[in-house]
Amino acid sequence: MSAIPRRDLLRGAALLTLGGAVSQLTLTGCGSDDQPVGSSKAGPQGQVVVWMHEEPANTKYFNAKIAEYQKKYPKVTIKPLYVPIANLDTKLSTAFTTGAPPDLIKVGAWTLAERASKGQLAPLAPADFGVGSLDQLKSRFEANAFAALTYENQIYGTPIDFNSVHLWYRRDRFEQAGLDPDKPPTTWEQIAEFSQKLTNADASKVGLQWQLADNIWAMLNFIPLIHGLGGQIIDESSRRGMLNTPEGIKALEYYGSLGNPKLSDPVGAFGLFAKGTSAMLMSGRFTSSLIPAINPEAKLGKTFDSAIVPSWEGKEKVAAGYSWGWMVAKKAKNPFTAWHFINWLTEGDNVDQQLSATGLVTPTAGWQKLASASDKASQQLEEQIPYTDFGPVLPQWTETIKALLDSLESVIHKKQDAKTAATAFDDAVGRILK
Repeated sequence: MSAIPRRDLLRGAALLTLGGAVSQLTLTGCGSDDQPVGSSKAGPQGQVVVWMHEEPANTKYFNAKIAEYQKKYPKVTIKPLYVPIANLDTKLSTAFTTGAPPDLIKVGAWTLAERASKGQLAPLAPADFGVGSLDQLKSRFEANAFAALTYENQIYGTPIDFNSVHLWYRRDRFEQAGLDPDKPPTTWEQIAEFSQKLTNADASKVGLQWQLADNIWAMLNFIPLIHGLGGQIIDESSRRGMLNTPEGIKALEYYGSLGNPKLSDPVGAFGLFAKGTSAMLMSGRFTSSLIPAINPEAKLGKTFDSAIVPSWEGKEKVAAGYSWGWMVAKKAKNPFTAWHFINWLTEGDNVDQQLSATGLVTPTAGWQKLASASDKASQQLEEQIPYTDFGPVLPQWTETIKALLDSLESVIHKKQDAKTAATAFDDAVGRILK
């Protein structure tokens, strides 16, 4: 998916001016008790089963919101299941295959095309939010907030954890290496130079450490490198892999030159960064809350900080973006109440409270003006959105990006040179997308 067009940004700014700081969606109906579950006249009632990935700060926040919602709507029971993120997609696939999915799911938008093409998800209908058109619904969110949640011109959910990935760095490690923590690197060339100074003799401490062994992070870390050079991972129109190009090979060589793939931590690169083993990390806005949760001694602005995504010297900036989405299963037993609950989470102070507690952005119109969005990372997210790329939209996304991860890991583990790994990826894409 391409970066957000300027015309959409201007439209979003106009809507922001008209709509105020935070949108409030209001579902219709709290009528008589004899209406069936799923009826707007009956109002929210019954049980809603929710599946989402496990994350300490968000789990605590979400449990509190469930209690608050159930107090306001005592006929509703929200039953959450928090699944380790590495297991969520597999568990969902099994549930859809057996015909017993949850009502409400927090789904990574990068898997949307695959699930929508299989008929697993319910398209979002304006009536679910008490509005007459999709334009009315979109006007309550930032421009292109639904871009990553759209497949074949149909919207399938509402956005949460809307992110543009940028640079996080350890101020303490910079100082120890004689680097100015108030002048973080701005180019990929500088990242390489800084990484050399931040890596010790046995590479038990390093500069930039990539997010390894994860499909989505493989894509998010690699997009700024190859797209920033003017290349592509995939040509979606011709359905071809594009790594065996000068841009692709240079990006692969650069990727393989940084970090130490032998380093490990129970929470991956996040843990390595939180503990100071790595000095730089490419990640999203949520990192401000996640790092102190992993290591309470790590203090934002003192121990670690954030900066705009680097660019290649003389090239335009390209950031990688992603979004999670609240989506309702096509076979949900209680779809009305599921959407009602998610709608309620975007009302009043909830978006502000969520951002403050978890670092997760729900991009309602004007979220940047919330009290919790006054921090540097939120401002950087807002600045990066115009040049953020959300990556390819493919029903075969999982297979395709797994092939990318395989090629990246073969290079960083020195099993293949960049040219061989690029050819292997392009060949794999040809088989996957034929």
